[in-house]
Amino acid sequence: MNPWLCIRRSARLFLPLFLLMSISCRRQEPVKAAQQPVKYPDQEGWNSKVTSTNNGRVEAIVHYGHMARFNESRLVLFDEGVRVEFFDEHGFPRSVLTADRGELREASNDISAFGRVKVVSDTLTLWTEELRYEQKTERIRSDVEVQFVTLNGDTLFGSGFESDSRLRNYHIRNLHGLAHRRVDLSLDRFQKPASADSQRVQQP
Repeated sequence: MNPWLCIRRSARLFLPLFLLMSISCRRQEPVKAAQQPVKYPDQEGWNSKVTSTNNGRVEAIVHYGHMARFNESRLVLFDEGVRVEFFDEHGFPRSVLTADRGELREASNDISAFGRVKVVSDTLTLWTEELRYEQKTERIRSDVEVQFVTLNGDTLFGSGFESDSRLRNYHIRNLHGLAHRRVDLSLDRFQKPASADSQRVQQP
């Protein structure tokens, strides 16, 4: 048999197979997802403050290390430490909040704080990892673990928290901790006289 004839026949058989394998390999290549455009802030600031008002009345002043404002979403982010001072209707300080980072939603004036959150008022000191202030209701809320210490030295814990902005009237879910007096779980729970011995308290 002519060897060149064998080579030509092998080439005719191999070429379609090679093309088929090439097409198959190309079809298996993952399709690259379209990259989303990076959204840059419309405004940035360092080591300054933002004032939140309601009908001309100052409700909170936010001090920050770094601020990034996004006009389209009306969102302001604070990512280098944040300190928020809250004021009552007469302009007197209500409480002070510090956290690793936070955000301000300008449409509602709601403020959220994240990471090593600490709130100090004239009634107690509170620690948690996430907290938000709702301007419309003037309420402070948290849906994660909280710890707080009252002026009487009571150390209490819970798995959720809601309060007015002065931290006077509040509700704590799954309350437990160590109290140095008899603790009433009603709204005036910290108005009763102290007992002589410390006692543990557990909310039913």
